[in-house]
Amino acid sequence: MIRTSIMAALLGATVAAPALADDVETIKSIDVETSLTDLNNPQAAAYWKSLDEDLEAAIAAQLVGRLGETGMDIKIDMNEVELANFFQEQIGAADNQMSGTVNVIDMEDNSNFQTFDLTVKLNQVMPLLPEGSDVTVITPTSQEVYTALVATFARAVVDHIEA
Repeated sequence: MIRTSIMAALLGATVAAPALADDVETIKSIDVETSLTDLNNPQAAAYWKSLDEDLEAAIAAQLVGRLGETGMDIKIDMNEVELANFFQEQIGAADNQMSGTVNVIDMEDNSNFQTFDLTVKLNQVMPLLPEGSDVTVITPTSQEVYTALVATFARAVVDHIEA
């Protein structure tokens, strides 16, 4: 199952993460929303069907030790999820990507917020593919690519929040 593989892949990364500073804000909730209009074709709808839950889990895995009953709310509105079609894949122009607007809000201090747009493209996920993956034959619709796209987007959200 997709969620299980993402959690397993990210668990190792969070175990090796350095200890968090005491002054780091806690995260109360993570909410990802993808509307059907963001999915550009039936193949994309099947491919991205559990994106909301998978991305929420991937971000939570990056924030182990920072999740709490109070703190910031992370809300992500995915505004584009693109899946390369067969023709694009065959000519080497495949461009799977995820784009969204991220809002980080402190409901107890409305002056403490961040809003940013984030896009992750297929060429950015190559370092997160499993060791030994042959990038010359791996298809953009593979489970490995999906997992790497989700993990890359989650890491980018957390990196931006911590910057």
